[in-house]
Amino acid sequence: MNNSNSIDALNSLLARTYDAEVGYKEAAENVESTRLAETFKANAAQRYTFGHEIKECIKSLGGTPKTGQSIAGQMHQAWMNVRSTLANNDETAVLKEVERGEESALETYKETLGALPRGAAYDKIYAQQQQVESIKQRVKELVPVYTK
Repeated sequence: MNNSNSIDALNSLLARTYDAEVGYKEAAENVESTRLAETFKANAAQRYTFGHEIKECIKSLGGTPKTGQSIAGQMHQAWMNVRSTLANNDETAVLKEVERGEESALETYKETLGALPRGAAYDKIYAQQQQVESIKQRVKELVPVYTK
């Protein structure tokens, strides 16, 4: 069975997961709120775990995991740094950028699931997608709390 499309999709998701991990670490450094910083650090750790799970899915389909961030993710982080600096480390701006990043991640999850056959890899990626959706919703609910 040729799994090249599934492996490519998983490798794209893996790169986006690296992006999110680094993005959350950046976000944790760009907020004054200890609570938000801890939340972002926990989300970064979660994405680290997701990355290892995705690597296992790639290997289970006979592929080789690629390493590194995506070009889009590197640009997103640069924008997040600029936006945060311009906003004087405004938690609302950081939260909105995190929310935007999660929306983008969910699109990548949707594309990846569309490329995967039903089975263990699909189930693992679907479970991750549900967790990302939950995080996006929590971040969205935090925006009004930190709006000045």
